[in-house]
Amino acid sequence: MEEIRIVAFGDSITKGDNVKPEERFTSIAERELTKLTGRRVRVINAGVNSDITTLALRRIDRDVLSHRPHIVTVMFGVNDAGFFRPDGPPADTPRVLPEEYEENLRRIGGIISSSGAIPVFGTPLPMSPSYPLADLPQYREHGLNYLVDLYADIMRRVARELDAPLIDFHRAFSDDPSTQSFLPDGIHPTAEGHAFMAKLYVEKLFEVIRTRLKA
Repeated sequence: MEEIRIVAFGDSITKGDNVKPEERFTSIAERELTKLTGRRVRVINAGVNSDITTLALRRIDRDVLSHRPHIVTVMFGVNDAGFFRPDGPPADTPRVLPEEYEENLRRIGGIISSSGAIPVFGTPLPMSPSYPLADLPQYREHGLNYLVDLYADIMRRVARELDAPLIDFHRAFSDDPSTQSFLPDGIHPTAEGHAFMAKLYVEKLFEVIRTRLKA
């Protein structure tokens, strides 16, 4: 294996348009994993703004499998769980219902495994109180992250069912209140937030490379 190819499959949090390219967690991971493994590691950023699992399934062949990856990280959920609509005002239902989100994750994981790659799931980040839609009645009644919490639980369950590695970004951010400062617009991490994510990402992927990836 001349190089290890990792595709980061996700939404705008993965794409990281709001920070410099070299500050994105995917770029940091590429540098750090190359050092740790002593091999050429390429992390291909396949993040798309406002993406959801339903749309991701339509582009998985083009944006993921075409790279012949060894590992694919799957990071969706904030948009799936959101009332935000990219083409209009907020709705009163999530963009992707919980049961559909769960089935989509199973399908994505299955497609990746069938290609010979290893799926690694990454739970969605919790939103911070600075999220512009935080005053929606649903959030005021149930709490800002009541749906994101649910969708993170769904991803954990699917990862267990598929025996897939999990990077629990949601728990790491939720357990450390100081991380709210990393999300000034409520969703998208700053450079400091990407660095925080990169530590978790690198730790898990180094373990996957050592224990699951065939040389």
